[in-house]
Amino acid sequence: MRVPTRSGHVGLRPRGEPTVLAVEAGLIVLRLGAGMRYAGTAGGLLHSGRDTASLLTPLAVVGDDVESVSRQLDELLSAPSEEMEVRRTLERLETHILQELRQGEEPAGISKAKP
Repeated sequence: MRVPTRSGHVGLRPRGEPTVLAVEAGLIVLRLGAGMRYAGTAGGLLHSGRDTASLLTPLAVVGDDVESVSRQLDELLSAPSEEMEVRRTLERLETHILQELRQGEEPAGISKAKP
């Protein structure tokens, strides 16, 4: 799977380390045993485990044809809608979650003192 993120496309493989990614609006490429599938997304939050992946998004289009998926996504993103307001809210939530996760990271051997 390849997903669009703020820093570029990120590739994920089966049995990889579990991860959480903030996904940007764009095209997700899925390589399956039966061939390729494509998902156009308005962005969201992707949680991948060792054998599964879940995308939380207010808007997605899935298909076997890149051009068709891209065209449908462009049409949906260009139309003002309630989904886009949900997307903005989701982006703010994602940013907040990622900031909290980063604040919890500390260098090895350093622990917070308890009052």
